[in-house]
Amino acid sequence: MPNRKRNHAICLKLTDAEYALWTAKQTASGLNKTDYLMKAISRSEVRIYSIEDSIAPLIHEIRKIGTNLNQLAYFSNIGQDDKVRAEIGAIRRTNDAVMGQLSDFLKHPQFTVKAAADVR
Repeated sequence: MPNRKRNHAICLKLTDAEYALWTAKQTASGLNKTDYLMKAISRSEVRIYSIEDSIAPLIHEIRKIGTNLNQLAYFSNIGQDDKVRAEIGAIRRTNDAVMGQLSDFLKHPQFTVKAAADVR
């Protein structure tokens, strides 16, 4: 890394486990702490999601799956196999819808902070 004047400091607090992970990765890299952090920053991407607005409808769908599971157990216990198959189908359809919505949510973050090409 070229010589440069660094005039900003960052204080970072870590748990013992986080510090052990940091130290292990930094030591394995062969870089000093500053250079390791600079490489980590310059090669990373952070995605920010607005969870409150986007996930609320999914919670409702997941609750429906729970209700269907309860009905499945009830019908199974009373020996109504045709209703068990119908409930399994309903659970599968709801699960597929939830997974599709979750996949769409993850594909569209509120904004993304991409890595800089080269920080010097």
